[in-house]
Amino acid sequence: MIIKNVPFVEDKEERYASCQGPPTVMMVYKYFKPDKPISFSELYSMLRYKPKTWFFEVYITRFFHQLKIPVKYYSNVPIRKIGNDAEYFKKIANMDLNNEEERDEYDVDNYDSAVEYVLSNNLFEKKEVDVEFIKEQLNKNKLVIATVNRNVLTGKAGYKGHFILIKGYDDEGFICNDALLGKNLKINFEKFKRAFHSPDSDIVVIG
Repeated sequence: MIIKNVPFVEDKEERYASCQGPPTVMMVYKYFKPDKPISFSELYSMLRYKPKTWFFEVYITRFFHQLKIPVKYYSNVPIRKIGNDAEYFKKIANMDLNNEEERDEYDVDNYDSAVEYVLSNNLFEKKEVDVEFIKEQLNKNKLVIATVNRNVLTGKAGYKGHFILIKGYDDEGFICNDALLGKNLKINFEKFKRAFHSPDSDIVVIG
């Protein structure tokens, strides 16, 4: 099955964000709001996102909820404000968030604000997400933004956080729009599992 008429937005050389988060969000926005085009500067403003800072699922979730588009964020780990546990974020992000420069790169204030918004509106659920759960969402005509390790997709070592838009599947794998790697990208289920569970499994379901 495939959800039809999902726009494709290609990443540009200057990169909106190295994780391709903003163009992935723009694809979903264009699908739900085809008659209300916005620029990337407007998208940044609505996301409260500062270019060259880290990009997060909580930004996506808050953005679509404020547009009154149904959305839910699922992860195998709980979400928490950085202010409540800076040492945890230092461990997972390898950043000292007591350092002002690194706090700015992470944009701690926006992150904490988005976490508070998502939790207060019951938009998050801690869940072990698997292939079958993602298929269930697609069968309900819901689009899925997944966070994956791009290096698994490109055959490189190490970890590189990356956002893809899953819009369908067949017997072999998921059909995705990937702002960097291309439209109608086919990712077989085994490769997806390897890319998805590293280190966390996170999806945002929209629709």
